[in-house]
Amino acid sequence: MPIKDYYDDKEWELHYEQRFLFEREQKSIDYIKKLPGAKKILDIGCGDGYFLKGLRDALPARRKVELWGVDYSKSKLRQAKKQGFSTKWCDLEQGLPFPDATFDVVYAAELIEHLFNPDFLLEECHRVLKPKGTIIVSTPNLQAWYNRALFALGIQPIFYEVSTRSPKIGSGALGRIKKGEAPVGHVHVFNKAGLLDMLRAEGFEILDTLGAQFHSLPRPVQFIDRAFNIRPSMASNIIAVAKKGERKATEPAVE
Repeated sequence: MPIKDYYDDKEWELHYEQRFLFEREQKSIDYIKKLPGAKKILDIGCGDGYFLKGLRDALPARRKVELWGVDYSKSKLRQAKKQGFSTKWCDLEQGLPFPDATFDVVYAAELIEHLFNPDFLLEECHRVLKPKGTIIVSTPNLQAWYNRALFALGIQPIFYEVSTRSPKIGSGALGRIKKGEAPVGHVHVFNKAGLLDMLRAEGFEILDTLGAQFHSLPRPVQFIDRAFNIRPSMASNIIAVAKKGERKATEPAVE
């Protein structure tokens, strides 16, 4: 059985049949709106441009911005381009296809956990950002409040799967309420400390950390989930906002 191709058109449609702005996306838009110098913005992993459309709709008409998106899915990039966004195809493991110091803001949502080399992604984000430019990264939280309980009960935590065939393997009784038949494909999973530490290691200065809820949780616990946003270290999703600083030179490996 082949590993699921998340860039297949049919798989995209299954994920976004009923699309809306998630809380993490809305909070990111609200933050970008407060950045007056943000004139050129890049959405990494833009898909069909849904977030970019939400951002464009939220910004005042008089505010002139240049919105860019990159993605691996060529079919989704065509959809984003039809909406008026500038796009480029990109294999993130090979780097971002832009010159140094191109953007005022780089946005990377629910992406870093899917990459084999997340350090390189942040290195590239640092490179394409203008001096003191802003990066906004969101990712699922390995130490979300419910995952702490699942660990204690010996159940595989949400967001971290051991199988490439089924998300229910290792999930115990939780498997009865898990949606979908395909694993989400996370390679690296972060807690708050790990994400912020990696950003600092790549030359970023942390400005803010926000929590956001997980939209797929059962309704009875969504209120609890929202309440934990006040503590990003325990929230379902972590949104990290950072400023481009000086990147330390990488020390050569010891022979």
